[in-house]
Amino acid sequence: MTRGDVLETGSTRRSRRTVDPELITTLVLPVALVAMIVVFAVSSTTFFTIDNLFVVLRQSAVLGVAAIGATIILISGRLDISQGALIAASGIICVSLAQAGLHPLIAIAGAILLGALLGLVNGVLTEITRIPGFISTLAVALIVRGAAQVWTSGQSIAAPVTEGFDLLSWVGTGSIGPIPVAVILVAILYVVAWFVMRKTTWGLRSYAIGSSGRASRVAGLRVNLHAIQVFVVAGALSAAAGVLLAGRLGSGAASNGQGAEFDIFAAVVLGGTSLFGGRGSIPRTALGIVFLATLSNGLVILNVSSYWQGIATGTVLLLALAIDRWRARDEE
Repeated sequence: MTRGDVLETGSTRRSRRTVDPELITTLVLPVALVAMIVVFAVSSTTFFTIDNLFVVLRQSAVLGVAAIGATIILISGRLDISQGALIAASGIICVSLAQAGLHPLIAIAGAILLGALLGLVNGVLTEITRIPGFISTLAVALIVRGAAQVWTSGQSIAAPVTEGFDLLSWVGTGSIGPIPVAVILVAILYVVAWFVMRKTTWGLRSYAIGSSGRASRVAGLRVNLHAIQVFVVAGALSAAAGVLLAGRLGSGAASNGQGAEFDIFAAVVLGGTSLFGGRGSIPRTALGIVFLATLSNGLVILNVSSYWQGIATGTVLLLALAIDRWRARDEE
């Protein structure tokens, strides 16, 4: 077979294609979300209400913040599964610093700094020592959660009760008018993240190293250094999620964020971010987070067992992975 025959065969295959994978991945999530909302609204009169809408948004805030970092990590062609442990540790540190009498702003800043430092550890282990990201971040997660259990003796640490305005509680449970503060903060973070990833050199470099690390090096990019920066940003965002959770619960515990990394991963992949790097969208990650939060909320309202909720989330993740793999094969 000649080269011309090969090209003609490829052209014929493309011309016969009747379904555009990119179009499918763009439409399937919003269509599925609308269909799910309709089903839950018909099944329960309490689902489709303003109050329940804010409940869904408040519940999605914690994972929503961490999912920004996970999206950037995957776009850069890396993997981080330590978010759950970082959420727990940062919440504990925030509450502990507040108990020590430090100003809540200092406590929050300290927790976010811890997350950034742990992200730095993840980045160095992955990029400098060349330990695969799945292994290195898993090891960090186990160490961090174990240290959190030792620090708290396996007990929950209650946030101090202060007279008057309580910043930590306000961030976690407060509202501005009818809108939860956490939802407003998350919306701001998503706008900033979208701008950074789409309108700045730093964001474009993240896409570049995820698409092809070798080509990025040839182009003069310091791939390892940029990837470490990505891990630091993701760690700080996971810590911010931990602060939101501690504020909402009024406590910090080593068990907080248990299994959160799987929900985060499911939402990010569901939002169309590729496992192979170089492709992803911050707004679509937000849609993925809202989808999973709506699914969980609707199942709770319908009194469906929590076991079935796990099955539903796992099924959604498998479907998202299948679509991502289908799209990747189509581009080969």
